[in-house]
Formats: sequence, structure tokens, C-alpha cells
Amino acid sequence: MAPQGHVATFQSASPPLVDASPVSRPAVAHLFDLHAAGLYRLAIAMLHDPAAAEDVVQDTFLKLLSHVGGGGALPNAKGWLFTVAAHACRDRQRRGRRWLPWSAALDRRVATEPPGLMDDRAVVLDALRALGHRDRLLVTLKAQGLTYEEIGAAAHVRTTSVGRLLARALDRLSRELAAREEIRP
Repeated sequence: MAPQGHVATFQSASPPLVDASPVSRPAVAHLFDLHAAGLYRLAIAMLHDPAAAEDVVQDTFLKLLSHVGGGGALPNAKGWLFTVAAHACRDRQRRGRRWLPWSAALDRRVATEPPGLMDDRAVVLDALRALGHRDRLLVTLKAQGLTYEEIGAAAHVRTTSVGRLLARALDRLSRELAAREEIRP
């Protein structure tokens, strides 16, 4: 089992599908170290399936290797990675034809960050899961530190609309948290 917050990688007996140039491998490895955990958190928030989330991260970096190996430009690596991962999650959801309802009994994820002074981790996660898929995506991308331009590209939303949509999503999250606070003992 992989340590919390990390994506497990296993050696394969088969040759790699994509052979990136030796010059690009250290750069891709550095990008993996920087962004794999964030990509995993995005995928798990959207898909609710740890195995599928790991597959999305793996597929994202395979596409990166292919892109870099083919001489493709990468002016904004973080935005590119999160956009590819968000598209991969959306594709998986389309294949499934629906979002599966979240089940507390099946969710065994543990956040690696300690909860803040004013919030309870389980309440926040439950409130986030109660949001619609676009709101959940916008809040999750913003929490990963993406810019409005990067969020717009990943969520298929105009950059000029991201601020307004994100504010509304955060407002709905705030109302959901307030409602949950009222019913807590």
C-alpha cells in the first residue's frame, strides 16, 4: 500500500510505451515530484475511486512523456498537467455515464494535511462532496493553487467567468458548511 499522499509506482517487465529523450526525463521526474499528489487529489475528488485516480495520474504523465518526447512546447506545465488530468477524469465519468453516489462506508481516504483550527476535516469533505461536480472541480483546482487561466482551461470555463463561478461555488460550500454546523451536536 502506498503511503498517504503519494502515488504508488511499480516496476514493469514490459518496455515503456513512450521513450522520452534523456534530456526531458529529469524534467518530467521533477514535475511528477511537484504535481503528482495534487493531480491525485483532483482525480480522487472527481472520481471517488483510488484506483481510477492513480490511473488518471499515470495516464497524465504518459501523455506528458509523449508530448515532451515529441518536441512539444510546455510553457505552463502545471496548467497543462491539471488540464489533462481534468479531461481524463471527465472522460472516465462519461464512460461511466453517471457519478456514483459517495458512500461514507466505502471512503477510506485520509487527508495528509492536519485540519485547520476552525474546521473539522470530515465536515468539510462531506460538504465538498455535496456540491455539484463543476463546483467541486472549481474549488478543488483553486485549492491546488491553479490560476484563473489554468482553472478555466481545465474546467472548460472562460477565464473571465472563473472568478464569478468560483465565488458562487465557495458561497455554496460556505452555506453547506453552515448547514452542517447547525446539525452537529
